[in-house]
Amino acid sequence: MTIREVAEAAGVSVGTVSRVLNAPATVRPTTLEKVRAVIDRMGFQPDPRAQNMRRRTTMTIGFIINDITNPMHSNVFKAAEAELRPHGFTLHLVNTGGEPEREAAAIDMLQRGRVDGLMMTINSEQDAACRERLADLRLPGVLLDRELPVKIDAVMTDHASGMRQAVDYLIGLGHRRIALITAGTDIWPGRERKRGFVEAFAKRGLPCPDDLIRAKHLSAAYGQRETSTLLRAADPPTAIIAGGNQILVGVLRAIQQHPLEIGRDLSLITCDRTDLSATYPGPLTLIDRDMEAIGHTSAQLLLERITEKSTDPPRRVTFPTTLILGHSCGPPRTS
Repeated sequence: MTIREVAEAAGVSVGTVSRVLNAPATVRPTTLEKVRAVIDRMGFQPDPRAQNMRRRTTMTIGFIINDITNPMHSNVFKAAEAELRPHGFTLHLVNTGGEPEREAAAIDMLQRGRVDGLMMTINSEQDAACRERLADLRLPGVLLDRELPVKIDAVMTDHASGMRQAVDYLIGLGHRRIALITAGTDIWPGRERKRGFVEAFAKRGLPCPDDLIRAKHLSAAYGQRETSTLLRAADPPTAIIAGGNQILVGVLRAIQQHPLEIGRDLSLITCDRTDLSATYPGPLTLIDRDMEAIGHTSAQLLLERITEKSTDPPRRVTFPTTLILGHSCGPPRTS
């Protein structure tokens, strides 16, 4: 069934049928009713691909992530999709596995007429190929929790504030040997969490345990390896901060290999509210942020650029972090 057949059956032009479908307010009520009756009787369904070609739009947003298993990405995806769906947009997910070549290739692929905008995070802010492509991006984009000198909207998290709260809380309990395991300083979360950690000790006038800082990666394997090394040391930490929800998985695996009870023998703080942090051996004390609001805001920024044709300078929205107390912390054991 084609639009031309509908026009012939209704005794109107193809253009009139098109206006009935896309701009009904411009059609006289009697004609509108007649054409819609023919459409219903014939079971005509517009071809969305043809409509998009005429509109020069795909009604699709690309969502590039570095790890599909990260609960943070799924929470942002669901919230963004809920914001975009009422406007007729769908999200197209691309998982790069954190490989810079795949990230650059994904940007190239999606902006070749396949999407109307991009939401994305990258594995390293220092990768030259990704930086170059983002600097030359030809469609609206939102960068998630990454800091780059490019003219793109960004939705960030104030990781330093939450980290200062966490360290200050542990110091107040009597801890001095506090370990931090987090991302490398080549990305915003790693830099800011480390900065907040150091600043918390300085504010208290205490020496920072630099030998207990591990800032290189966000993976569970890294968290497990570094936790095992720290716990086997001659002067092990009395508290650990897992600076990432995937790092937490590795930290817990390593702790299970030692005769330690979380909250009594070793205090533990994590980042982000996940099913794991809420149930094992939880609820854990955690540095929380509103992932749903981050997803909604990212989608709203894109919609303003796409549907409202906003030409405002790049915007940067930063969400706060808050320490939520659980049952995983206590005073340090003396032995």
